[in-house]
Amino acid sequence: MNANTYAFLVHNENDWNDFEPFLREAQTAGLTTWAYLVPPTECPGVDDTCSTYLPHKKDYLAWARAIGALADEYAVLKAWAMDDFYYNRAFFTPAYTGQIRAAAGIDFYPVVYVHQLTEAFTISYANVMDSLILPFNDSPNRNTVWTGSLRGHLDTAVALLAAKSKKLLLMPYAATLSATTVTPDVGYVRTVTAVGIEYVKAGKIAGVVQYALPLTPDLPQAGDVSFAHTGRGGLVFTVHSNTDTQAGDFAAASTAVRLDPGSTSCSMVLWHQDNWGDNTPGYHMKQALIGGTKVWERDIASEGTDWYTSSPRDLTPYLTNGVGTLMLRLYEAKGVANYRVLVRFDDIRLTGCHIANPDFETTGGWTMTRGNGPVFGGTHISDPVYSTTVHSTVAALYTT
Repeated sequence: MNANTYAFLVHNENDWNDFEPFLREAQTAGLTTWAYLVPPTECPGVDDTCSTYLPHKKDYLAWARAIGALADEYAVLKAWAMDDFYYNRAFFTPAYTGQIRAAAGIDFYPVVYVHQLTEAFTISYANVMDSLILPFNDSPNRNTVWTGSLRGHLDTAVALLAAKSKKLLLMPYAATLSATTVTPDVGYVRTVTAVGIEYVKAGKIAGVVQYALPLTPDLPQAGDVSFAHTGRGGLVFTVHSNTDTQAGDFAAASTAVRLDPGSTSCSMVLWHQDNWGDNTPGYHMKQALIGGTKVWERDIASEGTDWYTSSPRDLTPYLTNGVGTLMLRLYEAKGVANYRVLVRFDDIRLTGCHIANPDFETTGGWTMTRGNGPVFGGTHISDPVYSTTVHSTVAALYTT
């Protein structure tokens, strides 16, 4: 896949025993390798003792020395990383982090999300880290469907780290992230990775590292489901459970609608679906707008959980010189605190007019916007051989 580095996760009981044999092979292949450790909040064991995190349990100074000894023997071992570093900063104080970094004698990369990367954190830890791994999950909204915030996150992080002459490595989620509603599809990984490579080429970040990109061919994405009415692609909007929204929040997808040559009228039928059923109305609204005018609306609580079609909607009065902007969105009529919803659109049928990608079988043709963070959406295309497709997709991007 044109990668030059492998991050070897040390988590399960036998991982450390497998690490040196892997390093022997990596040395022969010339493959740069990192040791990727987990912190006390993730390590196996009981009572926060890391009792089965073998061989060194919660003694990260011993882990560091062992990693350093392997690095002395295998030149390809050039760095080690610590997952969920920020959540464990009470344990990994700047002083202790400096000790373990010095004991290993190779680069140290903490994993920190953008909402955790403050000026105070950077000042405290810049001298005891070499680069920083920045996972992208639309933090703090935690999803793997929305990519519109990526450049802003990178620009913020780059500026903070540049003040201390440090860089970051962007981590796209190529595998399913826990506590999310929509799994990452190939289009999501492609978009995040491509932006990362753009920033690498511009000299702004140090690299791109995929989170758990699958290496076994011809497998679907773990936990993936189809959001399509037909085919494999659909437009999906979601609000997580235990999430606060406000009236007026929304996420939307927009595209241009145009009259067909010789046509004087335009009508539309939508296929739509949601996961809620017919109760607790008045909160989440499925909507279609033309040029900012609402032409169709359904409360998610007004119907069951099947796929439904709208009645035909005449869009002609809302077009200007035969052209208009169609927007599909999930809109918050009232704020919620714990009201999870999953809304899907697919198979838009137009008569006398046309749009790009009406079946959402590709990722193009639509522009995503949102009115606030807790509501988000995007096109999702399921793939029965996701592992193969995403591997080749990343490989093509890495050649750049």
